[in-house]
Amino acid sequence: MSTVELEEAVVPTPWQPQPGPQEKAIRASFVPELFFGGARGGGKTSFLMGDFASDVQKYGSVWRGIILRRSFPELDEVVEEGKKVLYPAFPGTEYKVGVHEFRIPHATGTVTLRLRHLESEADADNYMGHQYTYIAFDELCNWPNLGGYNKLKACLRSTAKIDNLRVRATGNPGGVGHQAVKEYFIDAGAPETIIQDDKSAIPRMWIKSLVTDNKILLDADPLYIKRLQSVGDPELVRAWLEGDWSVSLGAYFTNWNSRHCIIPSFEIPEHWPLFGGLDYGESSPTSFGLYTIDYDSHVYRLCEYYQAGATASTHAYEIDRMIAANPHTNGRRPQQIFADPSMWVKRRLSEVVNQSPADVFLQQGLSLTKANNDRVTGWRVINDMLAQRKLHCFDGWNDNLCRTIPSLPRSKSNPEDLDTHTEDHAADELRYAVMHLYQPSRAMPSQNANPFFGSNVLDQLPVAKQRRIA
Repeated sequence: MSTVELEEAVVPTPWQPQPGPQEKAIRASFVPELFFGGARGGGKTSFLMGDFASDVQKYGSVWRGIILRRSFPELDEVVEEGKKVLYPAFPGTEYKVGVHEFRIPHATGTVTLRLRHLESEADADNYMGHQYTYIAFDELCNWPNLGGYNKLKACLRSTAKIDNLRVRATGNPGGVGHQAVKEYFIDAGAPETIIQDDKSAIPRMWIKSLVTDNKILLDADPLYIKRLQSVGDPELVRAWLEGDWSVSLGAYFTNWNSRHCIIPSFEIPEHWPLFGGLDYGESSPTSFGLYTIDYDSHVYRLCEYYQAGATASTHAYEIDRMIAANPHTNGRRPQQIFADPSMWVKRRLSEVVNQSPADVFLQQGLSLTKANNDRVTGWRVINDMLAQRKLHCFDGWNDNLCRTIPSLPRSKSNPEDLDTHTEDHAADELRYAVMHLYQPSRAMPSQNANPFFGSNVLDQLPVAKQRRIA
């Protein structure tokens, strides 16, 4: 083979979207927000690279993009996929390792695509003032919530006349952000339909991709599907192979069953005691639940307060109003409210007076009791109550607990605990409330048969006769 023939043989083929979901997602550039994903191996990262590349020639140097992953090591895969897509499409493209960005030559100047990691929502503040025409989150479910995602949307702007500025995200079922992604994209509407509601000011859409749509992967690796099927865990197979968002991978509360836990509301008898649970937050949500218990030890969560971005005085006032207006209890007040022990810490940053949140609640007439904060034991108590069908929530009055608790994942570092980076506020409050019902039994000391043991000696002594007083 001649030198010319050899060079022609190694020329890479320009990337093209695969027919099906990937091509549909590329063509949906008119949708401001789009989530592309489902099963593993669906060609998600290559879609992001191809989607960005599709407007490079049209807009030139004013087309600026950024692709984000949760951690820095995760970007290695993105870099390799970018080289496969961008190098053949735009000869002369370079990846600058020092600044972590692709630089694509264009007649109008250099087109840049940055690769960055966003470990927490707070890190999103580092990007305020940036301007991008294309923003993408690869594996969106790796983030515990959509806080950073929503903040970065403020960076989607340009002074150039670009009519399809867009945000793109990919992901599979599972991960700490499973529930947040499912609620925002999957549950909001059918796939491939425009979603417009009060959760976002701009239209959004989701497109489902399966491994069977990735013909290139399956042609190169025919055994890939069989390997997915062999992982053993049926829930994992459904998530990775079928893209099933109803699964709860690694969920802690495996005994949760909506058919038994969610019940119609009814009027609470006056002789049933009322008590509350309270997990306090200011920037993060404050969660309060009102509970009762019957004579068979069935616990009922009657209603909830769930609100973020307010001070202790506001939370206390709203919770007090909710208790007074509850139609199932005729406004009876709980005998005790078991609260997050951190509420007794003074000088909260958002309070203008030198008082703890517990002091503020007391001024509202809500006396709090420090809850048992044994996390692992608390989760076990809840799981045991669920297994015995002893925990019930009034339908329509406890939406946030019923929404979050089924998919709360285990901690990877401590499988006996919950992952603390998830939306666990309602679960924490439930734990505070039910822990006071749990009384651990004490092990009886073993009998010491030694005849010289003090108590045994005393047992053998005759009972002393009382002296008669004249």
